[in-house]
Amino acid sequence: MDLLAQVRDISIVQVANDLGYQLQFNRKILCPFHDEKTASLVLYPQTNTFYCFGCGKHGDVVGFYADISRQEYRTAMHELAANYLPGYQIGGYKRKGVRKVTPERVKAHKKLTAPDSGAYVYREYHSDIYEEFQRICEQQPGNQIGQDALDYLQSRGFTQEVLQTFRIFVVTDYETVHAHLRNTFNLLDLQESGLYNERGNLIFYRHPIIIPYFKRGRIVFLQARVIGSPTDNISRYQFLSGVPVELFNQDILPRLGPKHTVFVTEGAFDCMTLAQHGYHAVSLGSATMFKREWAKLFKRVEVCFYFDNDEAGKKAALEFSETFAQYGISTRIGAVPEGFKDVNDYFLNRR
Repeated sequence: MDLLAQVRDISIVQVANDLGYQLQFNRKILCPFHDEKTASLVLYPQTNTFYCFGCGKHGDVVGFYADISRQEYRTAMHELAANYLPGYQIGGYKRKGVRKVTPERVKAHKKLTAPDSGAYVYREYHSDIYEEFQRICEQQPGNQIGQDALDYLQSRGFTQEVLQTFRIFVVTDYETVHAHLRNTFNLLDLQESGLYNERGNLIFYRHPIIIPYFKRGRIVFLQARVIGSPTDNISRYQFLSGVPVELFNQDILPRLGPKHTVFVTEGAFDCMTLAQHGYHAVSLGSATMFKREWAKLFKRVEVCFYFDNDEAGKKAALEFSETFAQYGISTRIGAVPEGFKDVNDYFLNRR
């Protein structure tokens, strides 16, 4: 087993305790990434991951520690290994030294929390930023990155028409886009929108495929993806930093009558796949990102959950069905046939 895999097995609950956090009911802690009085960040010990239902921050145990201690992912990995893996030899790794996992790391993070000290609040100029980001990307000349992204999206079965319908775009020249946004908007506004990190950099450096989320015709959220399969230390997807996720393709809901069925998927690509085949669909972004207030958006339609073909997906579908039932909404659960991992995989490879 490689070092990253070993570190990802380190208990995120233990790390949180050592950082001075007190676990509350349902493994919740006060989120260190935004100010709050009621704990909304949940630790998932079975996967050693976390998700904040207040600001949308999520990741694995390495990302959790890296963001709190404000250092690179690789540095955090070595520090966790040195603190928790018996017999770990640091060898030639000397960068910044290796420090202990202590509550002082949390205090240091709190002192440096960036621009918006309160919980995230959507403002209309955030959409201005997202839409200018999309505009400048769409105006970039074609290059190999753009071609690789298109080839990948077509390999997932998407037609040019559906890519245009959902306004998928690609960051083909990171430096040009980064410079344009910095020259166009105030850095604090860029950081508050979640598009820039605390170091003043555009966050979508390794994730050039951008999926915009629209609400009443305006972009209110962004999700990005790597081209192809990610390497071990890069996540497949990246979301806006510190910004709560929105419901993908939600603008179709007000247009549908009471007899229509809406499929609810985990990922945006699954939603796009169903739409391409003539179905009405929305996406949660991830099964861990569901917000109870979304349920009331479905009161006029029939709902079918069509989640990934794994235990987490099946469990989430049952839980959400119970939540929707509390709002008097009729639901059913669709199952991806055995042998297929998700909706996109099924439609792409079915016979």
